[in-house]
Amino acid sequence: MKRIFAIALIFGAFITLLGLGTWQMQRLAWKEGLIAEAETRPSLPAVPLPELVDQGTEDLAYRRALLVGRFIGEPVRVFTTLSDPNGPYEGPGYWLMQPFVLAADNITVFINRGFIPFDLLPDAIVRPAPSGTVRFEGLVRPDDPPDYFTPDPDLEEGILYRRSVDQLMQAAGVSDALPITVDMPASAAGGLPQAGETKFTFSNRHFEYMLTWYGLAAVLLAVVGTILVQRRRG
Repeated sequence: MKRIFAIALIFGAFITLLGLGTWQMQRLAWKEGLIAEAETRPSLPAVPLPELVDQGTEDLAYRRALLVGRFIGEPVRVFTTLSDPNGPYEGPGYWLMQPFVLAADNITVFINRGFIPFDLLPDAIVRPAPSGTVRFEGLVRPDDPPDYFTPDPDLEEGILYRRSVDQLMQAAGVSDALPITVDMPASAAGGLPQAGETKFTFSNRHFEYMLTWYGLAAVLLAVVGTILVQRRRG
């Protein structure tokens, strides 16, 4: 019985290590694609968002878009940690995401109005969204990929832990929205929320992590093999 349990335990550990290595390999491919997009697409000319959307929403990440419309509803907070900021504030905090209705077709898109640091809450003075029709140029962003370790959203409090249009719609009470978000540019007025914080550099250690998990799987096999050989010789 003990032998069967040991075999099952070793087999389970080996499969788990292989699974983690494969997951990191998939994350590596995703991150390399993201880096390539972020390096080339912002240099393309800005295009009205409705025209970009007409081309399809799957390949719009990091394209510059021109928006005309109005903000509606209340903002939703998305947890983040901002490092190497363009503005004065950094550290843990929230992105302030608010629904925006495009004037051309009344389609809703969520706008990242900027960053608010935790250490200034709850007394931070946050500028309200501009009223009436506004025009600005922003950067299109995709959803953040789901992660096993990301907490579930607190929809009652309007707090999310990743950028997800589906979750944003639930938290904001919006029935339909484009499957993208748009980051606002920095404001000349400064203050909060601190916009213009789109990052074009990304940490990419997935190759190291992949080698680590696959390496541990190989070590496990080597240890088990060594033990079996020694027992046969004994």
